[in-house]
Amino acid sequence: MSNLDKYQNEAVRASSKSVLVIAPPGAGKTTVILNRIKYLLEERKVKGIHVIVITFTKAAAENMKSRFKEMHKEGVIPFFGTFHGLFYKILLRNKDEIRLIESKDSYNIIRKVLSSYIEEVSDEKIKEVLNNISRKKVSSKNLEISMTYDIFDKCYEAYETFKNERGLLDFDDLQIKAVTLLKENHHILGYYRNLIKYILVDEFQDCDEVQLEFLRLINNEVFCVGDEDQSIYSFRGATPKCMINFEENFEGSEKVYLKYNYRSLKNIVEVSKDVIKHNKERYQKEIIAFNENQGKIELKKPFNESEEANIIALKIEESKRLGNKYSDTAILYRTNMESRSFIDAFIRKKIPFKLLDKEYNFFNHFICRDLIAYLRLSIDPFNKEDFNKIINKPFRYVSKSAIYGVMNSKKKENVFDILMNVEGVHPFQMRKFEELKSDIAYLNKLSLNSAIDFILSDLEYSQYIREYSSKFKQNQEDLLDIVEEFKSSAMEFKSIITFLSHIESVEENLENLNSKGNIDSVILSTMHGVKGMQFNDVHIVNIVDETIPHKNSMENLEEERRLFYVGITRAINNLYLYAPKSVRGKFKDPSIFLNNTNLDSQCNITDYGLKEGDAIRHNYFGIGEILKIEKDTISIKFVQGENKKFSLRTLIENNLIEKIICEV
Repeated sequence: MSNLDKYQNEAVRASSKSVLVIAPPGAGKTTVILNRIKYLLEERKVKGIHVIVITFTKAAAENMKSRFKEMHKEGVIPFFGTFHGLFYKILLRNKDEIRLIESKDSYNIIRKVLSSYIEEVSDEKIKEVLNNISRKKVSSKNLEISMTYDIFDKCYEAYETFKNERGLLDFDDLQIKAVTLLKENHHILGYYRNLIKYILVDEFQDCDEVQLEFLRLINNEVFCVGDEDQSIYSFRGATPKCMINFEENFEGSEKVYLKYNYRSLKNIVEVSKDVIKHNKERYQKEIIAFNENQGKIELKKPFNESEEANIIALKIEESKRLGNKYSDTAILYRTNMESRSFIDAFIRKKIPFKLLDKEYNFFNHFICRDLIAYLRLSIDPFNKEDFNKIINKPFRYVSKSAIYGVMNSKKKENVFDILMNVEGVHPFQMRKFEELKSDIAYLNKLSLNSAIDFILSDLEYSQYIREYSSKFKQNQEDLLDIVEEFKSSAMEFKSIITFLSHIESVEENLENLNSKGNIDSVILSTMHGVKGMQFNDVHIVNIVDETIPHKNSMENLEEERRLFYVGITRAINNLYLYAPKSVRGKFKDPSIFLNNTNLDSQCNITDYGLKEGDAIRHNYFGIGEILKIEKDTISIKFVQGENKKFSLRTLIENNLIEKIICEV
């Protein structure tokens, strides 16, 4: 164990019954756990059969087991696995058969119930419901959900009924049934207390209440390693309180602090400490960068998400030219929707990328599909599928029988002509259908951005969204964010055809991601998705109000700050932070997480969005050059020769101006 630092060594040799090792990012917690097992087996002569090691993923368990076999080649190897794997074994020993519900069945049950209440059901909404069902089971906290409790209760009831009727369990059932078995049967509890003498838990901050209860029930030696500053899974029932209240939960307890961050360069460690120190629900601790070299940290304030993506693409190309791998770089964001601008830029620049959430495609959202259908129908008025998608969005009193008549017609003509000849269509509807036919055709004569605005206003799709939000109790602001992101995605295209071609290209690229194997690629992920990972270069994007922290999570500000901290501490050498002036066409202030740190003094601040000499395009006055920016006043010289002054905030908030980006 000569390779351990003094803090790691202290943790490995701790003698208390209950040990909490508080391990900051990059502290070598896996090394500590492996050496603790080695210490128990070789120095304290504990038999391997009495030791269990709990991790939070099967992959982590396999990795740890493999590494331990390299260190210790004799005797019985301890159990390495997840809580769920352990509970499965406990139940299997005391039950004839355990059958787990398949994820596709879980999805189908929730989809079926939601479809009765919500017109369009996304995979993300289903995931959200399943997470809430899990949280309801494993947490005593009040459940906060984004839909009516009536709809959620129907989902919960259908899900539980499906399982009970078929004798199926989910992972939460495994936990609850195993713990209930131990509580109710003292003979079985005694057996496991004699068998499991030593429990080591990795990522202890991710434990839920049921898992914590199990550890207390066994009531033997526990060695828990975690970091309350990295507790970011409250939506799964995890809470930093399991670490904060460790001494209350476990008798004979001892805390050991690991102090060295072996991952990140010194100034990155200092910035991360600057961020997290504002949280109250944490241990005050010393974190020291082992490597005292200074990394590169930049805080950039680009004009909008498009410029942000282009800046990052150019940096990645430069890094590649210097001999670095694409996989050295990660782009981190708060929500999957933000990946859209980077996917666009990387496809355009032919930069290979990998989405950690492989299933996500922004253009698959029902609002995007509706808007795409309107646009596509304008250039292909024979398209019955697109007609079916949009004809009653908003509601136009077109009956199901009339729609059926169009869909089953063998005629190859304009869908609106077919509609007007369907039996049962009233004469008073004819004029409306003629107008709609004309309006749809008119879209193809407009610029792309004007066509989208026409759909939203003149064809009243915005009104449809408001009605949809009210009817199905969906957050209207979230739906309008999708609209704004769609409009942003269209900004760089002039015609409907080129935009639709781009969307097809995105779909094709995302479908091919899974078949590309281990090709060297830039990583695109939410900050949740990269916990436990590290990269030479980390770019954290859209660090602005309402995004980081997210507007729907303001009541849990400390967890939002922990999430940002996790993002920062993935960086080894270089950390790039971005706070665009404008997101989805709206002026944004930098995140409070930037404001309450010393980042401004520690970072190289560049790219303030717009500067003197930049070429711009104004919606009404055309192309011009920025002459001067003083506070909120911007002076522009237009190609026609006119000089004009504007409020910069007004231009950005109303999406009246865009920067012309010259690609290298």
